[in-house]
Amino acid sequence: MQYNKDEAYNKSAAGKPLEYDRKGPTNNGTIPHPANSSWPTGVSFRKVDGKLLTTTGVTNSNEVDLETLKPVMLPFVYDDDLGAPYVGPTHATVVDGIVLHHFVTHVQDSDGDQEYVVTSIEPNHRTRDVIARISRPKASSWSSKASFQHMTLATSEYYIMIESSCYYPQKATPVGEVDWVDFGANEMIKTHVRLVDRKTGESTTWPLSTRLFAIHHINAYMDEVSNEIVIDTIRLLPGIVPCSMALKKTSLKDMTEKWKTDVSGKSGTYVVRLRIPLDRVGETVTPTRTGSNEVAGMEFPTIRYDDLNGKPYTFFYACYIADKSSGYYDSILKMNVQTGEILLWHEETGGVYPNEPIFVPDPDGTSEDDGVVLADVLDTATNTTFLVVLDARTMQEIGRAGPTPHAIPHGYHGRYFPAV
Repeated sequence: MQYNKDEAYNKSAAGKPLEYDRKGPTNNGTIPHPANSSWPTGVSFRKVDGKLLTTTGVTNSNEVDLETLKPVMLPFVYDDDLGAPYVGPTHATVVDGIVLHHFVTHVQDSDGDQEYVVTSIEPNHRTRDVIARISRPKASSWSSKASFQHMTLATSEYYIMIESSCYYPQKATPVGEVDWVDFGANEMIKTHVRLVDRKTGESTTWPLSTRLFAIHHINAYMDEVSNEIVIDTIRLLPGIVPCSMALKKTSLKDMTEKWKTDVSGKSGTYVVRLRIPLDRVGETVTPTRTGSNEVAGMEFPTIRYDDLNGKPYTFFYACYIADKSSGYYDSILKMNVQTGEILLWHEETGGVYPNEPIFVPDPDGTSEDDGVVLADVLDTATNTTFLVVLDARTMQEIGRAGPTPHAIPHGYHGRYFPAV
């Protein structure tokens, strides 16, 4: 897929400085370049008004053809005057066909206060309706800086942010480069959960008992019996490690030349559950671990997304490190979040590394895990990629296809769409 060769790409390729006109009401508080390719994080996918959009860590989205994946509109134009680009989560969250997202203003300028702008897009529309504007958020920063968030969650009632004391870089990054070095952090501030009421825009926060940094969340839902919002996520870093220190090591050089240190960090991740008491606003919430202490080393979690995102669920699937000497995610894990029980797909021969697993439901199935799990797998022995197909109930391999015309790099997200 040719991702983007827009104005900013061409300027960067020619070594020219990136400039962007901040003047005018539609561009107030944007970042100082019109591209989204220069931002870290992998590509994510969403549908807006029937169009397939690819996104990174800013609000500009690129439309690509549903069949060929060739670029169509760079960037995609919304039917509103909110402007672009702003920094924001790479992932939008979709509940019942409604696309929910937020962006942050004035991250890379001092012309105004940083502000979360929470938006929603109705099915078959391309207008970002503003749910809430949250100016000078103090939950994660004494100086009212917005929290860096790669992903958010939602239910039918709430838009959900996990706000850690991790802050966006204050300078622009040239296209083709990734800036993990200039992130900020404050290890004195604990993480908060923010719920934004999707009807009223009211914003409320709950502090956590510890610092929690997570990149990819699993799911959230309303527990009607206890009147709590239940949040499942993957704890990425120990509470004592600031994100700014960890993200400096997010480079291909560190992952290859210092792979033993890198895999040691990756193998320490685990699932935590947060229960947010709606009738006790502001009460401190203590994260609890899901599963046994031996089950650690997972990332890129996915669920039966279209049916169960924002709703009660039982299973998730993720990349997993079964063999700590393998150096990377070498397996696919299935976990029951209610019991902690796990199943694994793992190649005993070694040297194969699966990417993010995607669940595809059986249209005639009756259980949540009736369907298959798809993942592209890098085979280092042949330097090729193949597609593996697993029975989602048993995690046994049904078949595989490939190799693909070229090796597929890891770090790119995937989505299954039932019809194109």
